[in-house]
Amino acid sequence: MIDWRWIADNQSMILGLSWQHAQMVLYSLFFGTLLTALFLLIILRWPKTAQPIVSFCGVLFTIPSLALFILLIPFTGLSVTTSVTGLTLYSLLILLSNVLAGMEKLPADVLESGRALGYTRIYRFIDVEFYLILPAVISGLRIASVTLVGLVTVTSLIGQGGLGQLLLAGFNQDFLTPIYVSLLLSLVLSFIFDFVIARTGQWITLWNN
Repeated sequence: MIDWRWIADNQSMILGLSWQHAQMVLYSLFFGTLLTALFLLIILRWPKTAQPIVSFCGVLFTIPSLALFILLIPFTGLSVTTSVTGLTLYSLLILLSNVLAGMEKLPADVLESGRALGYTRIYRFIDVEFYLILPAVISGLRIASVTLVGLVTVTSLIGQGGLGQLLLAGFNQDFLTPIYVSLLLSLVLSFIFDFVIARTGQWITLWNN
């Protein structure tokens, strides 16, 4: 059974942890997007680096989350920085893969027109290709955000974790209410992130709807 009195007595803490959870997802998405943009610039300049970079991101993604956070602790300590760094690294494969998949589906005639107009590789991407792959970018952000909402809870094992702290406390105390609250609010956050990113994507790609 759910202890509603406990929820009422701890609503400030629950809201605070929910906000911390959302912030960690936002920070990770922001830095993940910046790193993805950097990798993309490298790939545009040196196309043969695409596979090694994607493979590198894939290796990072396969490292167990707790193990990755532990590996980062000697450098960044038991801090939000450790959590956000690890989460950012996990977002790279999702974001970069979606961008590259979008680029692979670009119409050949559009690319040829860009070449005929004398665009340089990077300028063609900025002026033409980027707008065409925006749906793929938005899709990557949606998947990454939902994935990160779940991964944030793991960082509770290093003293962070937002709603994951409720999950850990519930297990340690054999008390189900914090566990239910954590799971429910994590689902709500996933829905909110997915909805906001999807609607934002629809707004900035009206020409594609």
